[in-house]
Amino acid sequence: MQARSPLKIQIAVLHALLIRELKTRFGAYRLGIAWAFIEPLLQIAVFMGLFYFGGRSSVGGLEIPLFLATGIAPFLYFKKVIMQSMSAVNANKNLLIYRQVRVFDTFLTRFALEFVTSFIVLVVIILITWWVGYKVSLVNSLIFIYAYILLSIIAFGLGLIFGVINTLYPEPGKFIPALLRPLMFISGTFFSINELPANAQELLLWNPLIHVFEFMRSSFSYDYDTSLLSLEYLELWALASLTLGLLMLRANWRKMLTQ
Repeated sequence: MQARSPLKIQIAVLHALLIRELKTRFGAYRLGIAWAFIEPLLQIAVFMGLFYFGGRSSVGGLEIPLFLATGIAPFLYFKKVIMQSMSAVNANKNLLIYRQVRVFDTFLTRFALEFVTSFIVLVVIILITWWVGYKVSLVNSLIFIYAYILLSIIAFGLGLIFGVINTLYPEPGKFIPALLRPLMFISGTFFSINELPANAQELLLWNPLIHVFEFMRSSFSYDYDTSLLSLEYLELWALASLTLGLLMLRANWRKMLTQ
């Protein structure tokens, strides 16, 4: 029998891990994959109620459901990548005894699952928004996809960093979820940076998530103001977080196997 190439072995490993993750994540609960849609829809509904109660029907020229969908759904994706990465190694410890399965594979599999699932969820929510009668017009699909890719790279890089920390140092790692909770309220999920005072803008623009969500919103309107935003800043965040994450994993993967 001809030996399989390293590439075929790697694909087989990732496929097996992916099937395992699908069964674990979506097969263990009655709601299954439906919860991936329910969670962002519930949050969008809550904030829609608050906006309409306040007498607002649009933000930056976008109708409220579309504006919220392009903030809340991507933020939940970002958060899930990090949370899933933090437990990636410990959840697959019994598989890491096989030499074909590497520590990096556990991170990559969980990220890939979130990447595909969350993108489908986001697109479906936007289509639902259009289907129920709200104005949805994608005027720049490239910036929408590019912003999502940059968000993904940043999330994956931070996921590697926090995953290494949580695996090697579980006690300090417990503080990471606590730090993610308030992040939602300073990341532009339900507000536009353009409507804030100048001093608040200057402070919050250090947060790369605001740049991501605002660029995604600008892809649905020619008039959406992006003068405060920077793709170069997002690219720098993506490069720095991914590089640091890979370096930390490279330096610590053997230690992670023994934890």
